[in-house]
Amino acid sequence: MKKIGGLKGLILLLGPGFITAATVLGPGSITVSSKSGAVLGYSILWTLVVAALFMSTYTVIAGKIGCLNKDSLLTIVRQQYGGWLALLIGICVFLITAGFQTGNNIGVGLVFDTVFGGGIGLWACIMLVIALIFIWTSSNFYDLLEKIMMLMVILMILAFLGNLFAIKIDFADMASGFVPSMPTVWGLVIAISATSFSIAGAAGQSYMVQGKGWGRNDLGKSNASAVIGIIVLCALAIIIVITSAAVLLPKGIKVESAVDMAVQLEPLLGSMAKWLFLVGLFAASFSSFIANAVLGGMMLSDGFGWGKSLNDRSVKVLSSLLLVGSTLLAVVLNTNPIELIVMAQATTILGAPLIAIVLLLLGNNKKVLGNNTNGIVVNVLAVAATLWLIYLSINQFQTFLK
Repeated sequence: MKKIGGLKGLILLLGPGFITAATVLGPGSITVSSKSGAVLGYSILWTLVVAALFMSTYTVIAGKIGCLNKDSLLTIVRQQYGGWLALLIGICVFLITAGFQTGNNIGVGLVFDTVFGGGIGLWACIMLVIALIFIWTSSNFYDLLEKIMMLMVILMILAFLGNLFAIKIDFADMASGFVPSMPTVWGLVIAISATSFSIAGAAGQSYMVQGKGWGRNDLGKSNASAVIGIIVLCALAIIIVITSAAVLLPKGIKVESAVDMAVQLEPLLGSMAKWLFLVGLFAASFSSFIANAVLGGMMLSDGFGWGKSLNDRSVKVLSSLLLVGSTLLAVVLNTNPIELIVMAQATTILGAPLIAIVLLLLGNNKKVLGNNTNGIVVNVLAVAATLWLIYLSINQFQTFLK
């Protein structure tokens, strides 16, 4: 087989990991990161490091399950633990992605409403139609999805990276932000953890590597793809927190609109900051818009035992239902869109512990992985990640009861 190296080889390697990252990297991530930096400064940076470590761990586990088995993730769950658990996980993932998708709809609406007017609901509906056409007319859905996701993630990186060189950073204060501390606004910790450590997105890596056609011999590529994709995701979130802490916090901007978030790019771009930020926000919205909906539809379909491929009709039907439902929710809810995005991201933490526990069990199941079960380090990190998800879920549930 001809070996492919250089930039082309790197791009081929990163495909599944970038789709997983793009699934998580949506307007919710940008909004929550911007608001966190504007309200809490650098003090929340440690949560993103923890999220990157935990997300990478579970994405590697899921990718390993996908590479070493011909059956899909939830088919394996059905075989090992029963159909009821496979369906329950499918429902949990569907609901988690629905929470993300509501934020995606609002994010898309915010961009176009800011530029053209007309209201968030109008533009969310227009994007819904575009997404449905995209899903139902693609004959090779994985390849098309991979190309678009990578392009959108690259646009996001370019939109924010350059700004780091134009802002004044308090490096001592920033360094202290990487040390765990108790924040004054715990809801933002839950929201930023939910956006950066999505166990549903991690589980999706199993399907992405199978969609790529990777097998046992590609296990190393799967691991590298997962780790690099998640590092890119969390590094971008860290950059946004740093820039908002350095620019928005001193100005007293609490982030109530897309224009407020765009102010963080003004040191580099001046009056053009608004437009570049909106391009970046649209890129994040569109990339997550498609990938997130398909993940929810795919895993619910697999949970029912109907279909597991990105091109299966049942996956497309359920993905379409998720898109329609989340769009209606975004249109009907009449509240501050920024606050709604934060709330939608936080709700995705509920149900996550169950998915984490099942992935952890599969990662140590010799019937599933043979001699490639988790090592001690991976298990320690996975257990810590699961406990973190349980803790966040309990806090989020208590918030709902208040």
